[in-house]
Amino acid sequence: METVKLPIGFRFHPTDEELLIHYLKRKVLSLPLPANVIPELEAFQFNPWDLPGDLKEKRYFFCKRKRNLVNKCGYWKSSGRDKQIAASESNNVIGIKKSFVFYQDRKLKTQWVMQEFSLVGFLKTPFLNQRLLMQVGDWVVCRLYQRKRKARSPSISKNELGASVAQTTSLLPMSPSCSSGITDISSSDLDQEASSRFL
Repeated sequence: METVKLPIGFRFHPTDEELLIHYLKRKVLSLPLPANVIPELEAFQFNPWDLPGDLKEKRYFFCKRKRNLVNKCGYWKSSGRDKQIAASESNNVIGIKKSFVFYQDRKLKTQWVMQEFSLVGFLKTPFLNQRLLMQVGDWVVCRLYQRKRKARSPSISKNELGASVAQTTSLLPMSPSCSSGITDISSSDLDQEASSRFL
């Protein structure tokens, strides 16, 4: 997998419009990009935590438009409605943003979100006198990030915490290749750790 190295202190935070006009449009037209910071990678085929880049930052990938949403550890499920993106100067629709959420082991919804951006154009139909919106080019650009979890209430008893951890660990995958980096912890381990702090 190709990794992208940004200079120290550099953060890549393009707006939706900038991503479409300055990166995806130039990619589709085979023009030079402003910066070589978006790798080509079929991102949907990998587990989100296995993709290159800093897990705490939003990551970007150029992908082919035809994609497989299923991989060995789960699948990407479409989430919400597609959003039209308009150019700020002309207010013309220039792209579509689709959102996907990753489900691990076919049933466990994760915090991983993939947004897929595609260019669109209008096709005039001579007989109906209408303009149809259609995707342009073979490439899309994807933005991957992990949604922040909501803060838990601090007033959770030790029994509730143990039950919660036991329930969570039963949902985690058994295969190490599908692990998202979360370590299994039993409630007895938590009890031992809590008691050792006070000794």
